Amino acid sequence: MLKICIGLFAFSFITGFAFYSYGFLFAGDTPVEVPIAALRALFSTTRMFFIIEDYDTLASFVGSQWLTDNIGLRILFWVCHITAMIVIQAALLSLFGRRFLDTFRLRCGSHKDLYIIKGEAGNSFLLGENIATHDASLKRYDSSRLIVFLSEDGDDVKNLYEKAAGFGGIVLLPGRNRSLIYYLNRAGFGKPDRRDIKYNIILMPNNVPAGDEARRIAEYAIGKVEPEKLDIFVLTPSEFEREEIEKIAQLKENGHRKYPFTFHIVSEVDLFIRQMLEKHPLFECHSFDKVCDFKVMVLGFGNVGQHALLRLIMNGQFAGSRMRAIVIDKDMDSLRDRFQYRFPGLDLCCDLDFIGVDVQSRNFFDFLNEIDDLYYIVIALDDDEKCKQTASDLRLHYERKDDGDLPYIAIIEKSGGRQSEYLSENIFSFGLREDVYKESIIIREEADIMAKAVNDTYSGGKQPWHELDWFTQESNRASADFIPAMLEMAGLDVETAADKDMLSEDESLSETLAQTEHLRWMAFHAAMGYSLMSLAEMKRRFETYSGSESPLSYCRRDPIAKQHICLASWEELDEVSEAYRDLARRANDSEEQKRDFKENDRDIIKNIPKFLRSVN
Repeated sequence: MLKICIGLFAFSFITGFAFYSYGFLFAGDTPVEVPIAALRALFSTTRMFFIIEDYDTLASFVGSQWLTDNIGLRILFWVCHITAMIVIQAALLSLFGRRFLDTFRLRCGSHKDLYIIKGEAGNSFLLGENIATHDASLKRYDSSRLIVFLSEDGDDVKNLYEKAAGFGGIVLLPGRNRSLIYYLNRAGFGKPDRRDIKYNIILMPNNVPAGDEARRIAEYAIGKVEPEKLDIFVLTPSEFEREEIEKIAQLKENGHRKYPFTFHIVSEVDLFIRQMLEKHPLFECHSFDKVCDFKVMVLGFGNVGQHALLRLIMNGQFAGSRMRAIVIDKDMDSLRDRFQYRFPGLDLCCDLDFIGVDVQSRNFFDFLNEIDDLYYIVIALDDDEKCKQTASDLRLHYERKDDGDLPYIAIIEKSGGRQSEYLSENIFSFGLREDVYKESIIIREEADIMAKAVNDTYSGGKQPWHELDWFTQESNRASADFIPAMLEMAGLDVETAADKDMLSEDESLSETLAQTEHLRWMAFHAAMGYSLMSLAEMKRRFETYSGSESPLSYCRRDPIAKQHICLASWEELDEVSEAYRDLARRANDSEEQKRDFKENDRDIIKNIPKFLRSVN
């Protein structure tokens, strides 16, 4: 387009200057001096681009018949002026028209969903394009979705405009007086004529603390937009920020959430692990027909390794099998203590072995010879090539063993340069950003349908999804994510299970599934940092209760110290239930006097067919 405009400009200017120079040079009976004619011609040529013509001036000169009597020259003269008009209009449009059109679309567009993505350009545009095209399932972008990017200073603005134009997006530049709140106002945030719009604000990692940004948005939105019409997604680079945003999402005033909007706290590393386990779930490699420990191994205990361990523990709980996790890192002494301090409850649902050894040393393979029946290995070392070499060494190790079936081996690829996910049978890689910066992964609308069904069934429809705090939403998601494992244990597919009243009429199997659900629930809480609250502590909290929430809710769970009375074994739940019911009698709460914590787990299993039907 630029080349075309330059060509049109050159044509208009040269042709116009030639017309006016000839006319002014030979105006009147005697020729005009050349410098004077050239200056007059330059002036008139310039006026062409302000949509002003001097045809009448040329036609008034004596001897102007060369122009007025020649139809071809007159056509060329007016074509020259029309071309100048097109050039100047195109220039003005390129300078000011884009902003006008973007403002019009933002404020008065027909879109139903507005996505505002703030942060660095690379991953933002990858996610934005996937949202606009429904993860490329559409040939062109969805016009009912408007994607707006707030680009960070220093980005190549021209390049960003061109990228966004490919899927109907808008690029805006925040500045000192143009914050996210400013552009929310521009978008008609909370205006009566914009009530039908769903707002999705996505905060990518950037220089501004995500917690502060999320709080400002939530405070500004109160009273301006309906709670179910605003979702705030925060991609956190650290545990500190995650905890800060979790606190904001759970703040209460007068017994209700202060910010009644849906918060999504997202970790890029955790997304990688979740994708790995969705594609290659743990239940696929577990033997349900025999009693054995479910053994997994993590090589490398940095950020990726720690997230991998937590997700493995959350998804590797099966009744009749005690999970054992072996973690190996040459710097284990400096990593183990901090991890165990942050997650003191993991020992309740998993046997953890922390080994300080270099995976490239002979000691590692000597240790590996002592371990039988490993099901899943995650290689999360600090170098891609080292990860692949270790996977090759592991394959060789199992090929040399007579009875050594190759376990699942997952390899993190930080560079994202792989050609294929599968490196060989049972060996696969994960960690490509194109795999996780998708609508289906981060926005999770389809995935959350099942989690919402779990909440509606469990709460009896009394607690709308947007009124739940982030922790409770995550708990429902974890329950929904584990349903495929429950179906595998029951030997059912989704369609068959949805048609049944209960997963199994076999009481023994139903009880096993309920025990598995309890193990899964414990593992989720332990992975969130929770530990067991003693019965004595529960009674003490009941005696010292003073607050706005229920005394029974207060005494059984401490979200600040992260303790819960139900982080007990299946066999101990009867004693816990009886102690809790005694407090309920003292509190004159007739409903809670019927509480049986084992029945809570059994109810989840009974309701799985109902969850599936609700989703369908």
